[in-house]
Amino acid sequence: MSEGNVCVGTQGQPWITTSGSADAFLLNMLSWGRPVETSLVGAFDKSGRGSRRDIPLPFHRDGDYSKDVSAKHNIDVVGLHCLKPGKAVTLIKYRDKVHSIRLQKGQGIIFDNKAVTHAREGDVGDRVLLRVWMEIIKD
Repeated sequence: MSEGNVCVGTQGQPWITTSGSADAFLLNMLSWGRPVETSLVGAFDKSGRGSRRDIPLPFHRDGDYSKDVSAKHNIDVVGLHCLKPGKAVTLIKYRDKVHSIRLQKGQGIIFDNKAVTHAREGDVGDRVLLRVWMEIIKD
C-alpha cells in the first residue's frame, strides 16, 4: 500500500485496471472485503439516480447521493466492470490530475473511494457496467 490507499496501481495511483470475465471480476472484488451493494450502471431510467440515467455525472465519491447514510460511509472500494461498451468515459481525479478511461467489454477499474473522486462524461447510450461497492473489513 502507498500513503494508506486501499488500491495501488503500477504508478502508485489509488486504482487498478482489470480485464477478464465478470465472474473473475466479482471474485476479485470479494477479496477486498464485504459487499455493500451490487448494481448495474447504465441508461435505464428518465429520472432518479444518476447512475441509471444518460446524463453526465460531476466528480463525486460513490455514496455521496445515497439516502442510506450508514452505507455511504462504508464504501471503501468501488469496482466497475464493463458488460457492454459505449461512448461514455469514466474520469478519475487524484491530486487534481484527471485521468480518462473508456472501458471496453471485459475491462474494469477498481478504485479507492476515499482517495479519488470520479465522474462520467459523454453519452451513456447502450453502455452497461457492473458496479460493486465494498467495505474493507478491519481486523
